[in-house]
Amino acid sequence: MHLRIVFGVIILAVAGYASELSFFRSSSQNPYHLSVGAVLFDSSGRIACHHFKKVPGHPGHEDIYILMRETMENGETIFDTLRRGLREEFGAIGKPVAFLGSLVGNLPEEKFPFEKTTLYIACQVVEWDAAKRDPDDLEGVSLIEWLDPQELIAIMQRQGSCFKRVDVDESEMIQRTLKILQS
Repeated sequence: MHLRIVFGVIILAVAGYASELSFFRSSSQNPYHLSVGAVLFDSSGRIACHHFKKVPGHPGHEDIYILMRETMENGETIFDTLRRGLREEFGAIGKPVAFLGSLVGNLPEEKFPFEKTTLYIACQVVEWDAAKRDPDDLEGVSLIEWLDPQELIAIMQRQGSCFKRVDVDESEMIQRTLKILQS
């Protein structure tokens, strides 16, 4: 077995069989993960979010709210991932307005802990139709809700203090979006 990197893509060759592995998805050999997130807002200033009544594969995780986050795929740009994530997760098209920075944190998953970095972009909704969501996407079981930013900030801060995970408190990204919208 040998491993080589070609143009940012990991190729694993085992006994003559080559397969492409996701360069940006964490694994036990490479515990780092890169996603692109969006703070999607409408003309009223409401923010779109996933609302999971129950989180698949995570017993006890109920009433969780998160923003759009999509793992980068091989060969994609940040904007490609953003467009794909908005379409697959929300059934939306958004106009990127500003880069908001990133959230980085260690996630204590059972299989293997890993460091997750999510780059966030504020986007104004151009089109939204929940029926256009990808039904095979993991987030396809969520409800899409458009919430007042202050309400969503409070919800996410409560989640963050409960779960002590950076990926359930994205309130900082909403606050940064509000500063941009108010300027």
